[in-house]
Amino acid sequence: MDPTDSGAEAPTPNTVPPVGFGVIGANSFVANAAVLPAIDAAVNSRLVATASRSSHVPERWRSTDVGSYEAVIAHPEVEAVYIPLPNGMHREWTERAAAAGKHVLCEKPLASDVASATAMATACTAAGVLLAEAWMTPFHRRYREVVRRAIAGDIGDVVAVDGSFRFTIGPEADGNYRWDPHQGGGALLDVGIYCLGAIVEIFGDHPETIRGTRVIRGGVDASTAAMLEYAGGRVGFIGCSFVDEPFQQLVIDGTLGTLAIATEAFTGGIDDTGYVHD
Repeated sequence: MDPTDSGAEAPTPNTVPPVGFGVIGANSFVANAAVLPAIDAAVNSRLVATASRSSHVPERWRSTDVGSYEAVIAHPEVEAVYIPLPNGMHREWTERAAAAGKHVLCEKPLASDVASATAMATACTAAGVLLAEAWMTPFHRRYREVVRRAIAGDIGDVVAVDGSFRFTIGPEADGNYRWDPHQGGGALLDVGIYCLGAIVEIFGDHPETIRGTRVIRGGVDASTAAMLEYAGGRVGFIGCSFVDEPFQQLVIDGTLGTLAIATEAFTGGIDDTGYVHD
């Protein structure tokens, strides 16, 4: 019913109850570094329930630990579930959350293959819930402004976009799921979205040709480099790696100049996680 039919006023942001979040895999790095603090800090969300199989939920969130993923999804006050699990588990727990009528915020990459991503989207649509990928880079103020200016023509016609995201997983982390091909491991799946994001937004998602090289270790790519060629001689370059010194950079070249972010180009830094805005 339209609120105006009954004389009621539409809710304002200050009167809408905060969304109750549940988190499965609450011991993950990204959950603790960015998402859990953001849920806790934002005025329009609240942390209701958490669970982790790898170890106990960190002390800061211990009061919300309900013991199991199933209990998080079944919690009556949980309206949305955040899933920072290994890539190979995204489809199962997205579909289970959808079946329980919960909205889903799933870590990137949403899925390891097109078929799984399609099935997840279909399940959420059928259940009438929202499915969103937890790739927050487009909401970082600095990144958003650089891409906006490039699209607006501030540097003329864009001719090249170069995105690089490299870091090191040390030898002591051989058990990290990112090295497991059965869990959707590999550098391209893990950080490729950062490198490709601006390229696709500016040039589109249909390059004429793609040329690439990769270094394989244990069945996954330890590093991948590629060149995407578009009509009119426009090119996109990506470089993602698990075996190089930490490095993030976005460079956009135009006919009249260059825009670049040379430090924490995609993760935004401690003051801009992309999750909480004024």
